[in-house]
Amino acid sequence: MRIDQILAGFMPGDAISNYALELQKLFRSWGCGSDIFVEPSNVDDRSRHLCRPVSEHRECSSKGNILIYHFSIGSAVTGYFRTVPDTRVVIYHNVTPARYFAVILPGTAAFLREGREQLKELAGVTNLALGVSEYNRRELEEAGFSRTGVIPLINDWSTLSEKPSRSVLLKHRAGEGNLLFVGRIVPNKRFEDLLQVFFYYKNLLQPRARLFLVGFHKGSETYLRYLRSIIQELELKDVVFTGHVTNAELLAYFKLASVYLCLSEHEGFCMPLMEAMHFGIPVMAYAAAAVPDTLSGAGVLIRKKNYPEIAEMAALLCNDPAFRREIIEGQYRRLNEFKAISLEGRLREYLGPWLSGSSYR
Repeated sequence: MRIDQILAGFMPGDAISNYALELQKLFRSWGCGSDIFVEPSNVDDRSRHLCRPVSEHRECSSKGNILIYHFSIGSAVTGYFRTVPDTRVVIYHNVTPARYFAVILPGTAAFLREGREQLKELAGVTNLALGVSEYNRRELEEAGFSRTGVIPLINDWSTLSEKPSRSVLLKHRAGEGNLLFVGRIVPNKRFEDLLQVFFYYKNLLQPRARLFLVGFHKGSETYLRYLRSIIQELELKDVVFTGHVTNAELLAYFKLASVYLCLSEHEGFCMPLMEAMHFGIPVMAYAAAAVPDTLSGAGVLIRKKNYPEIAEMAALLCNDPAFRREIIEGQYRRLNEFKAISLEGRLREYLGPWLSGSSYR
């Protein structure tokens, strides 16, 4: 049998794309045929060898196969997914509320609104729907899906053991008490809040600190200009927008960071929180969407966006060794719990009813 996957888009470094690749490895290890199908117009040129046009799926589609749809935005592939004879499985990565993009990126907002509507339409034709967090699973229930579950995200932790970029380390070696956030430069991530916190943090508490904002901004140039206007108005120094980075550069920024600060208001899981824990960096994160589920009691959960208080807490994590150690130890416990979840075991449980004819069973 085959277990194929379908995505709205595919690009290097994208969390959903990477997740689909890891699942593909697993399915092929079971002896199943497995390819990734994507609308060609939404594939980065560097990734075309990793996936196939969605139009080619029809030739290998059949009632005895499984097709998994990674759902995160409105897409033309939704209509195709509804028509296939395969067992239909949705993995839900969440759809960002359109209100965050309505003014700055109205085109993106339209796709997000469409995604919310398409999600409801899929409820009646999907055999199984899995969220990558409990928060996502609850949204699936609210959308009308009857059979739901939680499937863990996976990460290739070995890539975090590679050598960090020496040039990045040398360039920023003079910093002290640095803050870090990793994520696409989009409005729901609330970069403007990070800048406001950094204003108090740098000017009153940690004068040698730098704020590293690691993520690409393609398609969000208007939002980036708005953020730069805030920096100019506040006369902020040492704010670093990195753009898209290599793995070695990303590892260098983690190594340079003293505190990982996330003030995003919408996350379906937020893997960088776990990556920061892996590096022993204290995590502070706003209690929105899936973040409380992801932290599960670890780190510092922010309930109110009081910028001076958040800055003070970040400084305390830098300057109080006992408190810092206590937070990090709790994070390691949470990280070990997360790593202990068996993706293969969960898939065996959820896909079992449809795997009876495969060599895996």
